[in-house]
Amino acid sequence: MNPANSDSFTCILPWRTQNHYQLLVDGDQFFPRILQAVASATSAVDIEMYLFESGQITDELIDHLLKARDRDVYVRLLLDHVGSHNLRHNDRERLRTAGVDLRFFNRVKRNKHLRNFSRDHRKIVLVDCAVAFIGGAGVADDFSPQHRGKRAWHDAMVEIQGELVHDWQLLFERSWQHYDSVHEEELRAKLRQAFDRSEASPLMNRSLPQARVVASRGLGHKPILGSLISEINKSSHRAWVCTAYFYPSRKLLKALRKAAQRGVDVRLILPGDHTDHPSVRYAGRTWYRPLLEAGVRVFEFQPRFLHLKAAAVDDWLTIGSCNFDRWNLHWNLEANLEALDPELNQQVTHLLEQGLHASKEITLSSWKQRGWHEKIRERFWKWVAMFLARLPND
Repeated sequence: MNPANSDSFTCILPWRTQNHYQLLVDGDQFFPRILQAVASATSAVDIEMYLFESGQITDELIDHLLKARDRDVYVRLLLDHVGSHNLRHNDRERLRTAGVDLRFFNRVKRNKHLRNFSRDHRKIVLVDCAVAFIGGAGVADDFSPQHRGKRAWHDAMVEIQGELVHDWQLLFERSWQHYDSVHEEELRAKLRQAFDRSEASPLMNRSLPQARVVASRGLGHKPILGSLISEINKSSHRAWVCTAYFYPSRKLLKALRKAAQRGVDVRLILPGDHTDHPSVRYAGRTWYRPLLEAGVRVFEFQPRFLHLKAAAVDDWLTIGSCNFDRWNLHWNLEANLEALDPELNQQVTHLLEQGLHASKEITLSSWKQRGWHEKIRERFWKWVAMFLARLPND
């Protein structure tokens, strides 16, 4: 991997050992912590975000960012052009007028054709290069129980302090460099220095608390999925996967089935009726039967929309923006935290256990008894999904 290559958004950084994590579940936990960190910023705030739309949460964040600018804090926002389409014009102007460096990933243009599908799906907030917030949630009222009540989307962010913050900052800089011709040489120097620093870092060692940053950019680069499949293939007692959009690759399906067949406790936690993309849910359900027949246990989350993306496989875990589905991995920029850390593993396991308790288990007998209209919808949307998945990247 060449750090000077501004066209590459893929990044697999070394394992780091000196870190502290706090799992923040739902918007009533992670939004206050993010706002508090921004309010305390002294030098820089960097945000790379897919979903960023106007509303009460965004109003609060913008107010904090403007106050940070009053303190001469350097603020950069890299937002996805599609994910931020509900960010009002006056909110954009407030940010720009205050001196916030606001940029949009892959602006939709007619002459780009299929390249318009490529989106920045990452969710990263960095403050003073001292604390990072990463996960699956966007900046929107939909994630806030305070504003949406029991209808708020269920998700989590991880607050990170320690060596890993430097690597999340590096990942942000790689994306930012793609748009920055004025400071290109300065940014390339930072990247070279960071990768020089990485050479002396430890390799994977399951006897040490460790974590690393893994990011993908679509276009066939799938290190996040590769790590998950590798760990499932090595698993001995547990492989729990939670995702908001279940449209798995053949390799992932094979890994899940084989693990279950050799006696591993394999569980999928997926959205129930509450979802923002029913078509994806119907397409994904067509794989329930072969999974159930192999011994995989399938659970559908009942209370609200499950937007969480996480997996716990034995002592290893991954959590972040990636849904492990074909569409995201085919087109999007994604970023996950991978960890071998007992404390964080316990926090994520507890979160997944809560998800299981709030879910309805789909058994093979009940699945065979579903209505014909459900089967028709499932088949139709699977055909649509398969067609879209086969679209060329360029």
